[in-house]
Amino acid sequence: STWRCYTIPCSASSRVSPNYPMEMAHEYGEGSNVFRIRVQGEFPLSDDNSVISLGMVEPSIGREVSPSGVSEVWGLDVARFGDDTTALAKRFGNTLCEPIKEWKKLDLMQICGLVVSEFRLAKRRPASINVDVIGLGAGVVDRLNELGLPVRGVNVAESPAVDGHLYMRQRDELWFRAKEWFETRAVSIPRDDGLIEELIGPTYKIESSGKLKVESKDDMKKRGVKSPNKADAFCLTFAGGDIAINRMMPIAQATYDPFGVGTEDFERAVRKH
Repeated sequence: STWRCYTIPCSASSRVSPNYPMEMAHEYGEGSNVFRIRVQGEFPLSDDNSVISLGMVEPSIGREVSPSGVSEVWGLDVARFGDDTTALAKRFGNTLCEPIKEWKKLDLMQICGLVVSEFRLAKRRPASINVDVIGLGAGVVDRLNELGLPVRGVNVAESPAVDGHLYMRQRDELWFRAKEWFETRAVSIPRDDGLIEELIGPTYKIESSGKLKVESKDDMKKRGVKSPNKADAFCLTFAGGDIAINRMMPIAQATYDPFGVGTEDFERAVRKH
């Protein structure tokens, strides 16, 4: 038997607004996978050397999982210049808590103000807010630290934190940690077409040293791919901090110092028992 493939673009449906294709082209670009899927009705294009494939990400959208995690971690990717956006991701263990927030053309103090507002309104406050310190990020870290928020500066251009023999930089390590997260198939993310497009956008290559290197934002822009600000914010949530303990929350109380061996309090407590 012979199979025939029929393609039905969104323009063939009376339920789709005539402006929808233009809006999607403006937001994601006509060459993007989001445009191919949502507008043209085509299958996505996925490079063999892409870090994260669409097949990994799509099944996790809205997946029902039992939330597991020690504490919530936020990732903040601060816009450097031009059309770049500042993005804030919130992850609790195996769940991306909400669609990633994104802001354009904000100065350093405005970014800090928005993060502080998010922190104060959060039902479950993060144990760590991981911020890329390259560019304006360093100033954001200093200010949030001054305000008492649990902020951690992450220099993604530095050597990997764990697998220095496998990755060129920490950014590469974080992207592959995100990939491993999706590969467990026990994770859930909300629908966010922009995030999905960014996650499957970057490619990687193997350097002469044998280490893996993820495509840079600048290189992606050169081939007409949108800067993955949301995806980078998401990857920053894997930079640690999820096992930090809130210093304002007492863990246990003791009537004597258990390490004070030989003291009068210690001897008194021992005799009581």
